[in-house]
Amino acid sequence: MRKILMTLAIGSSLMVATVAVAARAIIDGRLQVEPAADNRYIVDNSKLGKAEFFGFVGDFVDGKKITGILLLKGDKATDEQKHVVAITAQTQHIEAFIDLGGKVQPLVDPTPSKPAAAPAVEGQAPEGH
Repeated sequence: MRKILMTLAIGSSLMVATVAVAARAIIDGRLQVEPAADNRYIVDNSKLGKAEFFGFVGDFVDGKKITGILLLKGDKATDEQKHVVAITAQTQHIEAFIDLGGKVQPLVDPTPSKPAAAPAVEGQAPEGH
C-alpha cells in the first residue's frame, strides 16, 4: 500500500511539474519559441528540430492550450525558421507572430510556396516551349 501511495505521489508531482513547465512556454495563448543554431527551436529550454517542433505545436493545439505561435528574437531567426513557424501555424490553423526589437507583429512567410502549375492540357505543349 505504501509503495502504491508513493508511486501515485511521484506521478502526480511529475504531472504538475510538466503542466507548470508548459505554462511558462505559453503567454496569452501563444507558444513562445526562440530560434536556435542549426535551424532548431528553443521552447522552454528544450531544443527541437523541425519535425519535433511541428509535433510539439500539434500537441498543444490538440489540447486547445494555444491559439498562436510567437517567434521571439525574430531578427536572429533564419528565413527557414520563419518559414517553418509560418507553415506550422497555417497547418495547425493558428496565428503566427514575430517579435522584432520588442515589437510583436504578424509573421509573414518569407519564402511562401510557389503556386502550383496549371495541369497540362492534352495535346498542348507546356508553356515556354
